[in-house]
Amino acid sequence: MSDDILRQLAVKAGVAPHWTDQTGEDRAVSPESLRSILLALGLPADTDANLRNSLSLMESGVNAAASSRFTTARVGQKVGLPLASPGGTAVEITLESGAHRIVTSEEGYDGALTLPAFDEPGYHTVRTSEGDFTVATAPERCITFADLNGEAAGFGLTAQIYSLRTQDDGGIGNFAGVSALGRAAAARGADALAISPVHALYGAEPGHFSPYSPSTRLFYNPLHADPAAILPEALLRDVIAQAGLGEAMARLSALPQVDWLAATPLRQTLLRGLFDALRQPGVAEPARLDFERALAEASPLLRSHAIFEVLHAAQLQQNPGAWSWRDWEAPYRDPDSPEVAAFAEEHAEAIAHQIFLQWLTARSYGESQRVCREAGMKVGLIADLAIGMDGSGSHAWSRQHEVLGGLSVGAPPDYYSAEGQSWGLTTFSPRGLAASGFAPFIETLRASLRYVGGIRIDHVMGMSRLWLVPEGASALEGAYVTFPSETLFRLVALESWRHKAIVIGEDLGTLPDGFRDYLRDQGVAGLRVLRFEKSDHGYIPPQHWHADAAALTTTHDLIPTAGWWAGADLEPTHDGVDHQGIRAWDRGVLWGAFEQAGLVAGERPAPDDTAPVVDAAIRYIAQTPCTLKLLPIEDALGIQTQPNVPGTTTEKPNWRHRLDGDAPALLDDAVVERRLAYLGAPRETEI
Repeated sequence: MSDDILRQLAVKAGVAPHWTDQTGEDRAVSPESLRSILLALGLPADTDANLRNSLSLMESGVNAAASSRFTTARVGQKVGLPLASPGGTAVEITLESGAHRIVTSEEGYDGALTLPAFDEPGYHTVRTSEGDFTVATAPERCITFADLNGEAAGFGLTAQIYSLRTQDDGGIGNFAGVSALGRAAAARGADALAISPVHALYGAEPGHFSPYSPSTRLFYNPLHADPAAILPEALLRDVIAQAGLGEAMARLSALPQVDWLAATPLRQTLLRGLFDALRQPGVAEPARLDFERALAEASPLLRSHAIFEVLHAAQLQQNPGAWSWRDWEAPYRDPDSPEVAAFAEEHAEAIAHQIFLQWLTARSYGESQRVCREAGMKVGLIADLAIGMDGSGSHAWSRQHEVLGGLSVGAPPDYYSAEGQSWGLTTFSPRGLAASGFAPFIETLRASLRYVGGIRIDHVMGMSRLWLVPEGASALEGAYVTFPSETLFRLVALESWRHKAIVIGEDLGTLPDGFRDYLRDQGVAGLRVLRFEKSDHGYIPPQHWHADAAALTTTHDLIPTAGWWAGADLEPTHDGVDHQGIRAWDRGVLWGAFEQAGLVAGERPAPDDTAPVVDAAIRYIAQTPCTLKLLPIEDALGIQTQPNVPGTTTEKPNWRHRLDGDAPALLDDAVVERRLAYLGAPRETEI
């Protein structure tokens, strides 16, 4: 078997056979890794015959647009379709708006059907003798915060939903806290509230609570539903009392951290009680009728997710080791099998309950966005879209042809992780996306944008290339796989335009040359985080930050500013490195940057005197020309707790910290109000 031919196939399939490590050394991807990745892409290369067949398939130039009858374009750009047609042909067009047009085709390359440019964005239908084609026509770029705010600068907060305390939260923050914090932030001039991911996790496994390891990104985490926003308070009180939940809910609510293993089943008991009550005629009639309508109209996608949740719970009850659907009995691995259909029929009420959970969460989500916008925010909520989904979850089970089985998304070695990272997540197959007309990607975007005014795309570099690691291999054995970035970014721009929503891309870490400029051209705001905005000569002056980026003092993966200054993240080590001494030096460099910016004067504060440093950090990003500033709630409050420590799982209390004080009152402190005032004036309210 020729390794040269294997590498030829890899290159044609978008798999890079070489990569450059953090030292600049060229590394070759092993043949074993190339074969595993190619197999996941639907290009087997384990034998000479398979290798040559796969290479022949790639060289045949099979046009995915022709088979899927889907292509993308930009407004003002001519459209070529994979059909033979002479120039001068009359072609019927139906725009997404419903308008009809007859256009005359132009002379195209190699006789292909070429249409004049569309002048408006949308999913437009081209009628041809060989069937209809969809042309997803994107605007030149995404909607930006400057567009929404008349080119003026503004600010927002970021917060982890589970950390927000409200009455009856039972120990897990929900959309009641989001609404309360959003209303309070809007009164103080904020235009956005960026929240942690609300993707669906696993109802049957409360220990799986990382918001970045979802079962599916198409649906939501019911633990964050706010029943009081949708259902009568009397009904909520009655269910809590009848189930005897009040005492346990109060105890869990008072804890300094989320006890997921205890709080999740308690919350589920409450939600189940509400479902049972709502099924009774005459109870909360408007809401009941709304839910019954949602149940009757539930999409096949939603029903598949509901079936998975019930089936997953049943399988785990029979065999606690059957975490992944790949470990289930063969008939249940196939979502379209007669056995799964029979199971769904037998468990119809449990499946209706799962649809109720999604209905309640979706209504809660929409209500929080309504509260934020009516309070005066230009954007409102900004959702967080995780880079992938758990290969053992709902999406990978119900849509197996869409995902890359046997591969994990990760990152190559760098200065922060010498062995690289493998996150245990899967993602869409680039070849599968093209063959399906990018439907899974569009569905995912719409699910994330449905109830918000903006979206943050985690690890946005993944829309161009991803480091994929064969299952069971070390992260060092991965390779970069190319994704159709121009098509994906066109669809992002189109959905941004359709939802009037801004787009932020998490572009931290090692990036190819020019990628940030590419994001800027797309109207996607990158992130500029104070601690990372450094050169060999110190911190980059605030006036040199780029206006189109979002400025932050820190992120959920970093220690807050107060904790960094105090050295709360430094632990005793035996590596011979003087970490305390290095931090002392770094404090001096940061304080010097504050001095040069005219924000502070005098001797730098002691490590335990963190308040002046937090103030200066906020004022530093306030001086930047960045149109949007996003302040993590941890820095607004001046606390030291880090939401997540990358590279750890059970070693740290990741995704568990709770904020002191109820969400409606978090911003009432005079110090907090002063910090927010650095970023913008309070909003005038009508009397």
